[in-house]
Amino acid sequence: MKLYHYNHIESDYKLEEIDKEDGSVKKYKLSYRSPYKTGIAINDTVYAELFINKENGKKNISDSKNKNFLILVHGFSTRKKKLSNYYHFINKMNENNISCGFINMPFHLNRTPPGEKSGERLIYYNDTETLYFFHQCVIDVKKLIDILLKNFSFKKIFICGVSLGGMVSLITMANDNRINKGVFLISGGNWEEIHWKGILRFALKGNCTYGEKKYEDKTNREVCREIYSSFPNFLKKIKEIKYEKIRMDLKGLPDLKKVTTKMCFLCDPLAFAHRIKPKKVLMINSTFDFYFPKNSSLQLWEELGRPKICWLNKLHSSSILNDKKVIKEIKHFLLDT
Repeated sequence: MKLYHYNHIESDYKLEEIDKEDGSVKKYKLSYRSPYKTGIAINDTVYAELFINKENGKKNISDSKNKNFLILVHGFSTRKKKLSNYYHFINKMNENNISCGFINMPFHLNRTPPGEKSGERLIYYNDTETLYFFHQCVIDVKKLIDILLKNFSFKKIFICGVSLGGMVSLITMANDNRINKGVFLISGGNWEEIHWKGILRFALKGNCTYGEKKYEDKTNREVCREIYSSFPNFLKKIKEIKYEKIRMDLKGLPDLKKVTTKMCFLCDPLAFAHRIKPKKVLMINSTFDFYFPKNSSLQLWEELGRPKICWLNKLHSSSILNDKKVIKEIKHFLLDT
């Protein structure tokens, strides 16, 4: 199986208009089969909400400024009752003639298995399970773009991700050249930094070295430091390879496989940032981010080629989508030709 790739074939999806009131925005509910199957039915159906300015999707509109679509990717553990900041942001984008789509990530929101909390199972994932989660996230978004372009007439596709959604958005953009610009909010790269230098060291329970004797006398922190010691060499090797050749098992790529100590390397945004032109990126980060340490964000900024970055004095929260300065920065960045 190729990493972050799927065969673009026609399959079932349901697109239903849910708000027929006379207004400037048409609202749709979209569901479709995920190209990657986990075997958990509720998770393998993707859900998205579309908020489309009525003029945007029309075939006879010649002004490309009226044909912009932004995919919004939420953060880890997002709950249905805490989506107000996302909808506020969508409303502001609609006011600036940018249509939007809000997609549910695997095992979150409408895709949460019975008896679980949104995103809960990710806490216990090891490195391989984490990679498969990212793989499903990315190809779910790629299929969303397929459906959008089939049913509407958008000229430019943008993506905006918050926190974990920022990591997913970056990897998606790096693997899909149909995305014109990306906004990465309160996010970063380097799993070692994220896991051990922030508050996540108290939350994540997954063990990627269980049963390996060479690590049994070391603490988890020592193990992770040892594993990530090969990450710089991994970054050099992956930059030499066309992403279309990368398989999940790294078959046919012995040099890359040798330095891929753990599979989480393949879902680290630092590994894919070099594929994106810096002028196509806006980063917005917080100096008071306890989930993504500053060094994590700065490493990503460097790998992206030092794009525009804004620093805010805010806590790590989706309330960043409610910030007037953030909305203004994103609007100008997306609409600036």
